[in-house]
Amino acid sequence: MFKNILRLLFALIIILIIFVSYLSFFGIKTDKFNHLIKSQIQEIDKRLDVELNKVFIKLNLRQKSFSINGKNVNLLIKNESQQFANVNVLMGLETLFKNQKNIKKIIINSNKTEVKKLLKFIRAYKINIPALYLENSISEGIIVYNLTLDTNNKKNKLTFINGEITNAKINFLQKQFENVNLKFEYFDKSLNIKDFNLTYDKTKFLSNDINANVKDNIIEIKGDFQNKINLNLLSNLFDLDINNYLEKNILLSSKSKFTVLFNNKFKIKDYKLESQINIKDLNIELKKIDLKKYISDFNNKIILKNGELKFNLNKSKAVSVNIKSKFVFNKNQKSKDLVLKYSKNNLDEKYEFNIDLSENDLFIDLINFQKGINEELFLNINASKKNNEYNINNLKLFNKKNMFELRSIEFSKNFKIKDFHFVSAKFFNKKNFLNDILIKKNNENIKLTSNNFDISSNIESSLKSSNEGSFLEFFHNLDSKFDINVKSARLDEDHDLLNLTGSGIIKGNKIDKVNIFAKFNRKGNFTYTKDELDGKKVTTIFSDIAKPFVKKFEFIKGFENGKLDLTSTEIEDGISKSELRVYDFKLKDMPALTKLLSLASLQGIADLATGEGIRFDEFDMFFDNSKNLIKIHEIYALGPAVSVLMEGYVEKNKLVSLRGTLVPATTINKTIAKIPLLGNILVGEKAGEGVFGVSFKIKGPPSNLDTRVNPIKTLTPRFITRTLDEIKKSN
Repeated sequence: MFKNILRLLFALIIILIIFVSYLSFFGIKTDKFNHLIKSQIQEIDKRLDVELNKVFIKLNLRQKSFSINGKNVNLLIKNESQQFANVNVLMGLETLFKNQKNIKKIIINSNKTEVKKLLKFIRAYKINIPALYLENSISEGIIVYNLTLDTNNKKNKLTFINGEITNAKINFLQKQFENVNLKFEYFDKSLNIKDFNLTYDKTKFLSNDINANVKDNIIEIKGDFQNKINLNLLSNLFDLDINNYLEKNILLSSKSKFTVLFNNKFKIKDYKLESQINIKDLNIELKKIDLKKYISDFNNKIILKNGELKFNLNKSKAVSVNIKSKFVFNKNQKSKDLVLKYSKNNLDEKYEFNIDLSENDLFIDLINFQKGINEELFLNINASKKNNEYNINNLKLFNKKNMFELRSIEFSKNFKIKDFHFVSAKFFNKKNFLNDILIKKNNENIKLTSNNFDISSNIESSLKSSNEGSFLEFFHNLDSKFDINVKSARLDEDHDLLNLTGSGIIKGNKIDKVNIFAKFNRKGNFTYTKDELDGKKVTTIFSDIAKPFVKKFEFIKGFENGKLDLTSTEIEDGISKSELRVYDFKLKDMPALTKLLSLASLQGIADLATGEGIRFDEFDMFFDNSKNLIKIHEIYALGPAVSVLMEGYVEKNKLVSLRGTLVPATTINKTIAKIPLLGNILVGEKAGEGVFGVSFKIKGPPSNLDTRVNPIKTLTPRFITRTLDEIKKSN
């Protein structure tokens, strides 16, 4: 009998286990709790209704409860509905035996549904600004989610939601984002998003972690993402037209962090974006920037190598960009450092730019400065921009031997200098001469001071060109008075002007008046003036020593002694007529003249040219100046040994073209002696008899002149008339 009892007990246990297992895994179909479920839902909101198809009771021993499980449950409110694949309502076991409604937890597993449809359901249930915002922002997308509502704590019910969104389209900040995919978890007012990816402007963005929290009615979203940035995306981010600067098919690796704050109406209160872009070989086209005349190997582009770009954006339109990279102007160079810091706040922009130019040669012709390759040189610029106008707060170009510094330089919209306050330069020029210059501007007064200043290149450009552009062409309608005080101004290796002082007026970017005086280090005076005469601007230069000025003309070599008197009258913008007179000078070691005399078989005079020199009493030159051309109407030189009359033109640093007549003094003297018989002289008293001289042509680049001569037997009336005029003046 005992065995039978054991068998019965064992059978009951087995049946109980099977029953409990069946209840736990499959449950029992019932409609006993349908009314309870509906009443619980309507207790939440009377507008809610539920359609229950199959309801099963399942046992959950772990939580000492049982669950009511429904399949394909449809929840309705007004005209909107949500269908759930599975709904579990977890209740205490005492509910079976007592008249209590002890719901511990509600678990909902949704079917796949459109995101937009879910948002409409939420908004139909309760006027919800965030839901309305999202509904208007999301045009496509599928969502699957699981919702768990823990009701054990009556005061603080806890909700846990997790799910996945796929193939969504979102319009955010007036930008269209496509192929949005993500997994999410929500618990206790905190949202975490994983495996987030989307496409914007044909660029894929990936994120490992995004978090959203609600505190004090503020929704804060933080996260990171990785992506490849292309040209269009950079343009949109910085609101800049950079299509002319970067290659269209460029892709740059980027890592970013972001923070977005929403208010309780789901309007953006603030946002911040921090990104780091890796730079490997980035070609930046600079087609509109012409630096060729300063940097010979500059080909309108710069290549950034092995660097990074960091930028920050926020809602207040504050932008900061930091670039730290190596760079080259061409692929044959060694890379050097480049740093750019840029920030923008509303309409104010600031720039910091540091670049190592050691691998580049650099020319500044205005001051005759040159830096060779492999010689250190650094450029630092601190600048700002407001109302589309740039200011250079500080600029330094320097190495161990040279220092250039500019402060408070204001530029116009067309990048011309409107104003400046300070320019300082201490540098060795091409001739290895140490210059020091200090220029200060106070209101409308400019003061230039210097202990040593090589002005040889400035003198040359002044003599050869009527164009006052040079440094003035960099200014925007400059009007100012100026004072100059230079202790020693270098003209050439042998001549300096001492205590060069003066003043002047600049109007509309042109020197209107000037009066400068100095003394030579070898005795004698120098004056330079410019003023208005008969409605025209007239420039005069007088120098007791002519050599340092005359030698600037390439076709005049071997010049010694003499005084110089130059008068130049401006006849129209960029063109002037000039008269140059030089008195009591010698020419020696002048290859062109020596060759001319030799070809003319005037060997005795040629020997003078290579010895003590050929003396001239006077040299007159009448010529027109334009930017790069000197048109010579007449050069006449009269001396005891020989006289010359010529004309032609000189293209700056390119070509000399002269032609004229050369006659020895013996021929001229005979000619003058027979003036009453002028007709016989010009044609000769007998066949084969006449005046002796040569016509000549000199042509070629300044360093390689070609000279050709032809003997003549008659002098032109012009030559004779010119000679007679000079003789009358001397008498």
